[in-house]
Amino acid sequence: MKNALILLAGGVGKRSENPTPKQFIKFGNFNIIEYFLTYLDSKIFSNIVIVANKNNQKKYLNLINKQYPQHKIIFSQSGKVRQISSLNALKRLKKINPKNVVIHDAARPLVSNKLMKRVLKSLETNVACVPYITHNDFIKIKSKENINLKNNQILYIQTPQGFRYKEILKAHSKSKEIDVKDDSTLIEELGIKVSLIKGEKANFKLTYKEDLNLFNTNKIREYRHGIGYDIHRINFKSKNKLILCGVKISHPPLIGHSDADVGYHAICDSILGAMSLEDIGTHFKNTDKKWKNANSKIFLDYCYRLLKERNYRVINLDINFICETPNISKLSNKMKKNISSLLKIKISKISIKATTNEKIGLIGKAEGIAAESIIQISND
Repeated sequence: MKNALILLAGGVGKRSENPTPKQFIKFGNFNIIEYFLTYLDSKIFSNIVIVANKNNQKKYLNLINKQYPQHKIIFSQSGKVRQISSLNALKRLKKINPKNVVIHDAARPLVSNKLMKRVLKSLETNVACVPYITHNDFIKIKSKENINLKNNQILYIQTPQGFRYKEILKAHSKSKEIDVKDDSTLIEELGIKVSLIKGEKANFKLTYKEDLNLFNTNKIREYRHGIGYDIHRINFKSKNKLILCGVKISHPPLIGHSDADVGYHAICDSILGAMSLEDIGTHFKNTDKKWKNANSKIFLDYCYRLLKERNYRVINLDINFICETPNISKLSNKMKKNISSLLKIKISKISIKATTNEKIGLIGKAEGIAAESIIQISND
């Protein structure tokens, strides 16, 4: 069964008092849409249509498919009003012809996967499903007449709103109005009952400046960790210099396909591991002549770009060398400067230390050098 998601992101957000439309405002490394896609379960929807004007698509969303390959994302042009934007996206889905479609406001990034699934579950027996919430506050109405309403009589309608695709497309196509604020209203105009389910108070809409501040306080922060390890034998026959974390050292070099910089290699593996992107050998094969004697700075620079594309930043980095020689403590400051420059992080976030192998094994016999790296990254 195909379930498609329409993400409405065509608003200009005048009430947020920000020159950037609110759905594209950055909080740390994420804008609102990127935040939403990061936490959206990729198994829920087979296709996602993001509705935005072409200028904003190009300015804010040009890397979105590369950043989120787990989601199959296409674009649709936004209209002057919400209703036109929804219809444009529904037409964009004609070739895909999903059974169900969920329409959601990009300005509600804190929606849970659980609510998305509950909406779709309701569509197994209903044509349309809309979540709602009630409020605990005492309600007063400005009127000369005394009108008494109970809290449970006031329903605050939310998105995501779910529909059978053919029915909501028909409802939009038949509507003579052009500025209905809610898709479910069009379904009701066809005489079709809309199922109401309990929504989520956390799923509030970002409208005003204080809403943006509240989102920044309540958004989920993701922390990920990665471990990297590399080891190479020492080449006592070579007259070249040893390279560790980009520092050239008067010491016999290591044997490897590239420059055998175990420090940079371990860091790369820890970064890739933290992002669940396998290991350095997957990205730079040691059978590829292109990387023969390559400067490992290239590999670390590549890993940094992957971090940025996926909106992560380094919280801290801990590197440990296991070797009999050279003396790492005398070299660590130069190493930290190189790493700081490549990963665009402060030196204070980098720890470099070393230990011997107590004369045990290859390393203990001073025939090899190893490095291990542990990294913590975050989306904020």
